[in-house]
Amino acid sequence: MRVVKRINHNAALLVNDKGTELVALGKGIGFPDGPDEVSLAQIERTFYNVDARYLPLLNEIDPKVMEFSAQIADVARTNISRELSANLPFTLADHISFAIKRCREHMYVQMPLSCDVQQQYPIEFKIAMLAHAGIEREFGISMPRGERAGIALCIVNSVMASSSKAKSNDVRREERLIEKLVAIIEKDLAIAVDRDAFDYARYDTHVRYLLERVRTGEPLNTDNAALYRPLCEEHPAIAACVDKMAEAIEETYHASIVPEEKVYLMLHVNRVYAGNVTGEVPADK
Repeated sequence: MRVVKRINHNAALLVNDKGTELVALGKGIGFPDGPDEVSLAQIERTFYNVDARYLPLLNEIDPKVMEFSAQIADVARTNISRELSANLPFTLADHISFAIKRCREHMYVQMPLSCDVQQQYPIEFKIAMLAHAGIEREFGISMPRGERAGIALCIVNSVMASSSKAKSNDVRREERLIEKLVAIIEKDLAIAVDRDAFDYARYDTHVRYLLERVRTGEPLNTDNAALYRPLCEEHPAIAACVDKMAEAIEETYHASIVPEEKVYLMLHVNRVYAGNVTGEVPADK
């Protein structure tokens, strides 16, 4: 492979015999006075289609952290059927590197969404648990359990990022549907949704991931379906609103929304409602 750019002593941007550029890691492959050709035997790890803005991280992050993150990214790709961003090893490395630094400096960050993340993204959270144990073992630190949520969300965001490769008409269809769902909330619950609010950001992330599950035919699989009826009885107006939202999703994607998905949708809609008004939810009409 031919060297296009030397990133550091052990990393370089290469081009293979098919003309495809890739980032390669290997001992000494990026030495300033090294040869312009690199043999496959010298390469320890390759990355394809990486955004150039992430390449400087190779000069900032411990190579051991980079390799560990690449291994976790490999586990994620094996266990998640949806396409993941090619940048995942780098975003994971950036996140994990900072988490290790915080732990070593005894800086602990609260993760209030940890339970939500575990329930809504069980596969990603299990991978994060694996990463958490590996970090403690490989880097000799004691890491708070809440850090698992941050690692899981890094993987979740990678799934969402990969959706940008979809056809433009699919993207427009999703955006129109998201606006339609917000309009249903505003009309049925008589509120003006603040799209800059934190609760809306959580709701928006959940809805986009829900739509991804609907598209790929992988419904949520936890043990919370039993909560659906009690929640409907406790919050009938929210439940009616979510039913209309589910109908809109079903009409768009021709796939049914299971009660378990409605449970989490109800919780997020209720938070959006509570964050925009005070008082009781309007009665059903």
